[in-house]
Amino acid sequence: MIYGFNGSGKTTLSRVFASIERTSLEGRLPTETTFKLETSDGTAITQDPISNPLGGNLLVFNTDFVSRNFEWDASSTKGIAYLSEKKVDARKEFDEIVPKLSAAKQQTKITEKAKTKANKELSDFKTRVARNVREIASSSTYTQSYDARKVQGHYSKASFGAEKELSEEGLKKNQGILAQREPLPTLSFSPSLPAGLVRWFKASQALLSQSISGIALKEFEDQSDALRWVERGLHYHDEHSVADCLLCGNPFSEERRAQLRVLFDKSWTEALRALEDAAKRGQEHQQALRELYRSIPKEAEVTGEEREAFTQNRALFETAIKQLGVCVGELLKSIEVRAANPTKEVEVTGELADFDLEKWLAEYGAIENALIVTLKKHNDAFTSFAAMQKDAFTKIEAHVLAANQGDWNRFQKDVRDAETALKTAQKDEKGLTDRQLELRNDLQDNGVGADKMNELIWAYLGHKELRLIAEAGGYKILRPSGKPATELSEGERTAVSFCYFLTQLAAEGRKVEELVLVIDDPISSLDTAARTYAYSLMTRMTKKCAQVIVLTHNTSFMNMVKREFQNLHRRDESKWGKALLSLECRDSGVGDERVTSLVQMHKLLVNYDSEYHYLFHLVHSAATTRKTDKLFLLPNATRKLLEMFATFCSPGRPKFADALGEYHDKVKDKLDVRALERLVQIESHGTIDGLGTLPDLTLEEAIRAAEAGINFIKEVGEDHYKKMCTACK
Repeated sequence: MIYGFNGSGKTTLSRVFASIERTSLEGRLPTETTFKLETSDGTAITQDPISNPLGGNLLVFNTDFVSRNFEWDASSTKGIAYLSEKKVDARKEFDEIVPKLSAAKQQTKITEKAKTKANKELSDFKTRVARNVREIASSSTYTQSYDARKVQGHYSKASFGAEKELSEEGLKKNQGILAQREPLPTLSFSPSLPAGLVRWFKASQALLSQSISGIALKEFEDQSDALRWVERGLHYHDEHSVADCLLCGNPFSEERRAQLRVLFDKSWTEALRALEDAAKRGQEHQQALRELYRSIPKEAEVTGEEREAFTQNRALFETAIKQLGVCVGELLKSIEVRAANPTKEVEVTGELADFDLEKWLAEYGAIENALIVTLKKHNDAFTSFAAMQKDAFTKIEAHVLAANQGDWNRFQKDVRDAETALKTAQKDEKGLTDRQLELRNDLQDNGVGADKMNELIWAYLGHKELRLIAEAGGYKILRPSGKPATELSEGERTAVSFCYFLTQLAAEGRKVEELVLVIDDPISSLDTAARTYAYSLMTRMTKKCAQVIVLTHNTSFMNMVKREFQNLHRRDESKWGKALLSLECRDSGVGDERVTSLVQMHKLLVNYDSEYHYLFHLVHSAATTRKTDKLFLLPNATRKLLEMFATFCSPGRPKFADALGEYHDKVKDKLDVRALERLVQIESHGTIDGLGTLPDLTLEEAIRAAEAGINFIKEVGEDHYKKMCTACK
């Protein structure tokens, strides 16, 4: 029995078990999840690779199980295969294939791991060789971007024999060539304006001068801001056939509609689209112009012979681009204003008003040509020297590759062998899987499962308003009328899904006494009667299983299980106590992160059916020590404790706020009433069932509230307080 508040990790733990059941990590677990479980025979189960030594004998019931097997809107489920006992030979082969398939899956995982290891070793080798090339060549010109991909490319195209290895003298000679002072690198900068910028500039100027206000009705001339709003309203009324105006309620005549349709005809739409496209293109051109400005080389990047001429033209270039950039910005802003308000005239002002694009282009053309000439001279100066250095680098590179050719061959062989082994394992697993499926299809009888499930559901619900029929390899959930039961209540869904799970225990040839079950909160949304039946049904159906692990946050359900454990181990009280565990959630000390540990259930939860003693202990401990590592729980625990106490100190007043008001004058000078009022005012569910994010109270406020709450109990019920302190020691 594992008890834990919502949010403490019950579902996460059940998903770990489900990952083992399905031999793959559950989709809702983070990909970085790690875990380790140990069976009674010492077998360790981890996430890498996930194995299932229990095979089909491990079954997990949780919300993911329900999601996988039920389509509530379609009122259907997956089928449960009860294997026929009549086909003896097929049944025998089916039983024999189960352990073989489990072993085959394990082998596939082993070969997958081996392939991953071989790939990693090859990848590490390529990275190591690339680093070796960079270290020996020691030339940023050639090694700055030298990585494992280049190593892969060279080895894939050629084999580097011993003749490629350099002598010590030859290696030093080529290293010396690379170490020589070299011309500055070639520059790929182009001063050409972004493609389409000039065309956009001219077109946008034309758009600003065009008028589309003539298409507007006279009554909108003074209200042009409303045009776009009216257009959307017209489309809405037409699309939904609304006869009256949704704004004013008056009739919306066809004559009026026709007037508005003329207003918003194709030319209007095209005019708007032209403005919107111009604004979008303008933003792109503006960004491209900024990038052009930022990309011009610095003076220090240009060879000394051309640096003076480049510096002069660079200054002219920057001035020209800045001027164009200002005009582009002003033009774009005007276009955006026009697009937002199409009928509004936009006055061109600022630098754009006096800007002569043709004159600017002529001047910029001269600057552009001068920069191109300067950059070409710079790049030509590099060519001859670069060829010699490139040859030296190529020889050093081949030297390193030749020295590592043997390792490359070995790692490549390991990868090929691992791929072959994986394909073989996958083929064997697929063959066994396909054969098992053939046998299952030959043996299964879904009708048996439907009959067994109906009996459980009818007994569970106490009526026959639902029934399952076998259909297309699954089941349909029907009402007595024969119609699909598509609107099931939460209680009905819980009943159907849990009975479906219990029906699986004897399906597919399983032996109940060999089963290990993990059941996460099977009583969700059930009333007391249904919860009691769910408990008795679970107990009756699972009492012969090898092991049953039940997870819950419901106190009454936990108490039912506690009593059952006591009955099972009546002669040895220590055994049933050890079978009761809790998920204890604490603050991690880092932000709002939490850490959960699986521990023995607290003795106050074990010994008492009410949670009142445990709450008192938790709040009293925080108030006494003035510290807690359960900040997520303390505010709600304090409030729940006080509300339970209120039923004692103020009969007929179930809310603590009422009790506090009744005793306000008595306690106002003896405890921190404001801390209690703050506790009452904060958003709180009044329950300790859930752990959400950090509460609204700070740590200091939570401690003050706990201290005030304990003092309230002490002042109002001193004898009760003393007895609780004694009971909770």
